[in-house]
Amino acid sequence: MEKKTYIVSMIGITDAERNVLRNIFKLSQYRASSYVAAVPGEATDILIVDADDPQAMAEWRQNKESATSAGSSNRSYRPNIPTILVTKESPPDSILHYVRRPFVATRVINALDQVVQKDLRSAKERIIGEDTSKKIIAEPAKTEPDAVKGSSTLTALVVDDSSPVRKQIELELKLFGIEVDAAATGEQAIDFINKNEYNLIFLDVVLPGIDGYQLCKVLKKGKNKKKTPVIMLTSKSSPFDRVKGALAGCDAYLTKPVKQETFQKVVKKYLR
Repeated sequence: MEKKTYIVSMIGITDAERNVLRNIFKLSQYRASSYVAAVPGEATDILIVDADDPQAMAEWRQNKESATSAGSSNRSYRPNIPTILVTKESPPDSILHYVRRPFVATRVINALDQVVQKDLRSAKERIIGEDTSKKIIAEPAKTEPDAVKGSSTLTALVVDDSSPVRKQIELELKLFGIEVDAAATGEQAIDFINKNEYNLIFLDVVLPGIDGYQLCKVLKKGKNKKKTPVIMLTSKSSPFDRVKGALAGCDAYLTKPVKQETFQKVVKKYLR
């Protein structure tokens, strides 16, 4: 699966919100589609505009008009550049791409992904970069399931008997472009593990039936699975529990509820 990075410019967005968006963009760096904030004068793929600011909207329309009249000579703003509008209230149905305040990472990433899928990849090819003497052609995204789910797709297994915990971890992992399978018991997890290969496994300590420590030992004894990173999840934080996790062979140990920053650091570490 080919990785592509898209340049995002912002109009009317405050410095505080720009910092929030930049941090959200960082979460996309391991995904097939990643996003970075534009520097002044850099060619732009996607615009984010404050729809609640009349001055920002006026600037956006003016840039569109000037880019159209200039015949795309404006490097920063080409005609009909895909735009995401930022609003406090739900906009009219006629607006295709928008995200509401306050910013939530999953909402922002989903809006950007929609732009990529519906607008940027709808053409037969797209030229990336400012130097027209060295054109890099990006092929359109294939729609066949097998093509989308290529060999480089990252996958994770989340094993926890709490449905809210499973869903929370799944949402966080999707920000990295990771496809997730979820199991509520150790027995279900074994079934998944026997059928699939995973880049990461998140494993709750307390499970119905076989517990997390036992399951981790089984994983680490297998020739094909022992190198798969296993991150243990527990509501306990005593040194004894950490020792048990280490003896079972786990690679990391996270105490629930897990802080988002800590979770992201662990994922980045083991994706490398």
